[in-house]
Amino acid sequence: MQVKETLSKGLKRAYEVTISAKEIDDKLNKRLETIGKSAKLPGFRPGKIPLQILKQHYKADALSKVLESAVDESVKKILKENDLQPALKPNVEIKSFEDGKDLVVSIDMEILPQIDKIDLNNLSFEKHVVEVPEKNVARVLETLAKRSRTSRPLEKPRKTKSGDIVIIDFKGFIKGKEIDGGSGENHPLELGAGEFIPGFENQLISKEKGDYVEVKVTFPKEYHEAEYANQPARFDVTIKDIHEADPIKIDKALAEKLGFDSVDKMKEAVEKSISKDYEAQSFLSIKRHVLDALSDRFTFDIPQSMIDLEFESIWEQLCRELGIDQSGAANANATEKKSAKSFKDATGKTEEELKREYRTIAERRVRLGILLAEIGKRNSINVTNQELINALTAKTREYPGQEKEVFEFYKNNEQAMASLRAPIFENKVIDFILNQSKVKEKKISPEELEKLLIKEEEEAEKKILSASKKEKKDKSKK
Repeated sequence: MQVKETLSKGLKRAYEVTISAKEIDDKLNKRLETIGKSAKLPGFRPGKIPLQILKQHYKADALSKVLESAVDESVKKILKENDLQPALKPNVEIKSFEDGKDLVVSIDMEILPQIDKIDLNNLSFEKHVVEVPEKNVARVLETLAKRSRTSRPLEKPRKTKSGDIVIIDFKGFIKGKEIDGGSGENHPLELGAGEFIPGFENQLISKEKGDYVEVKVTFPKEYHEAEYANQPARFDVTIKDIHEADPIKIDKALAEKLGFDSVDKMKEAVEKSISKDYEAQSFLSIKRHVLDALSDRFTFDIPQSMIDLEFESIWEQLCRELGIDQSGAANANATEKKSAKSFKDATGKTEEELKREYRTIAERRVRLGILLAEIGKRNSINVTNQELINALTAKTREYPGQEKEVFEFYKNNEQAMASLRAPIFENKVIDFILNQSKVKEKKISPEELEKLLIKEEEEAEKKILSASKKEKKDKSKK
């Protein structure tokens, strides 16, 4: 095997590998001999079939496996001898091969950058600690009591009022088209609880059992399904029954129903749960500041192929969330293109502007991902099996009744398991960095934390926008 480097520029590497015809032929004969030990052909005993006969029957398949193995060995040899870590799977192309002639293969790749020194000294951060207000505990207890109370049909017929639970059939439409997931039957809805779109429940007050109500509402501007955001809608609603709920009681009976020995134990558990949520939100804040500090402190070349892959993933998700189908855009006729939602309609920005911003995000993610992976590697930070099992168990709980299927899916899907492992590893590295840094605690209220997170999100968006504009300017200068 002869290896010749044809490109070494930045993170790009390319090689030409030549494997002699004799070497290929020797490997082919060995493979055929192995096949011959168990092959069954009329007139021959296993292990006694002449090589020439084996070639007539098995050469094509054996040669395919030999070439695949030879290419794989050449890639491994190049990586080992040159101490290279490919960013993604190397691209391999057979340049020439004919029976009885040398095999010539081209191999090109991008490699991960070498980060000489990772200095984590003199980093300092502020950690926000939230004390759980009594009113928040009371609010959760009230919600638990509401969910646990029983209700019964009205003893005497009357019109609906706030606090009643109506049993409804409903079907929603936007511009005459049925809303995906916007219908239900025998759905219990507490009037005044704010479970549905603002304005929906009010239109069911002062109605009677059996009434049909045409409810007209507008989806909120910030609705989680972007295609429905700020859209006027109509819901055809039938009130099938009216129930009256029992009074809300936070007592020992409720505590025992929820598995606690006393009201105090129930309150303690609720407080711990709320506190855990605040800790998670606070961690998101300090994690953002850690990543910003790393992004500012460390600059190095990153593989373009990794940026492209990350961008494609982000862009695909964005289009899905915005309800924009780009797959058929090229083949759409003029009428379809005119009626299709545009990026400008959905976000107020052009496709070009959005792509520039999200490519900046992709580049930052890749750079930080490489850096965190290297910090983890140098400090022997790993995800334990127990941590992975805990994450998988938590994931299965998100799908009641399908726990077994979800567990098997993740267990048998390497990519899915990697999606669970990645955030655990990342958070462990962040914790490691925080342990090396000066961290000052500051007590704040839940409202202050909420405002802080919103402000940080806005500032992050401004940074991305500024970076993408700078990149555009730099490119235009070139």
